[in-house]
Amino acid sequence: MQLDFLQQLEEARMTRNDQSVKVLTYADCCERLYLTLLILELLKNFPNATSVVRDYARKTVDVKYERFKMNSTDLYNFIYFVTGDERALGKLKDPGAAMRSRRSTTLPLDGLKAYLRSISSGSTPNPTQLFVRLENVLNVSNTDYKTIRRNVTNWSQLTNDKRRVIVTKLLYATRAKLRSSDIIDDLEKFASQRDLESNWVKDNEPTISMPDMSAASRDYVFYRYLVGPENIMLVKGFLQLMAEGKPIPSNMVRAMRPAVKALDDIVRAGPAYISMFRSIQNRAKKTLK
Repeated sequence: MQLDFLQQLEEARMTRNDQSVKVLTYADCCERLYLTLLILELLKNFPNATSVVRDYARKTVDVKYERFKMNSTDLYNFIYFVTGDERALGKLKDPGAAMRSRRSTTLPLDGLKAYLRSISSGSTPNPTQLFVRLENVLNVSNTDYKTIRRNVTNWSQLTNDKRRVIVTKLLYATRAKLRSSDIIDDLEKFASQRDLESNWVKDNEPTISMPDMSAASRDYVFYRYLVGPENIMLVKGFLQLMAEGKPIPSNMVRAMRPAVKALDDIVRAGPAYISMFRSIQNRAKKTLK
């Protein structure tokens, strides 16, 4: 058994097929396109994230963005929809409204492709002018997003406290708007490694973000022994969604993989190990009573 089902779940992304994009409006695609670019701009400030940024940008760059690609990045597909024709917009939630918005939206595609090519080659251009233009074209009015943009493009001048505020705001936005995307894992991983998430920053996102760990759920903390401390919040989300019978985003599946792998090792080792596992489980149940 090679956990094939888990591998398949890991490959799920925000724009993985026609059904997954049917819940998105044209405005959603515009906003998520911009947020993904903010994440890339932030990550390129981290030396150990260089390869992630390069690979993602390289997979995103295309000539015309004329086809929906399940095997490309979410950012590629957001660009495809924002610059799309009637056939592309027909895949979205409200094709008629999408077409009306599309007529008044002219994405600076050449500038965007130049930016992606630059970061895919390891260059670090200052994208302020491009990002401001994108805010206007994509109707980005969220003041938090504009604040994030001003700061991530001026990263070297920020204090560590300010960096934590900015990264936390971007994490909130990503969890609310890009929860099942292909970029959220990298953002959360590098933010965790550098301790750049703060509990004191207010979450202004209208959509519910990942909840903070509460005293009532303190037992989740012990999952760190199985999945690592950086994955605790994702595992909590996994268990909550599983209990509710809801779909589970790929980043939560990945976070839970070490625990599932441990169980799989026990099962594959044979009946004797399964019996020992059940014995330990029964003892644990008695302790919890």
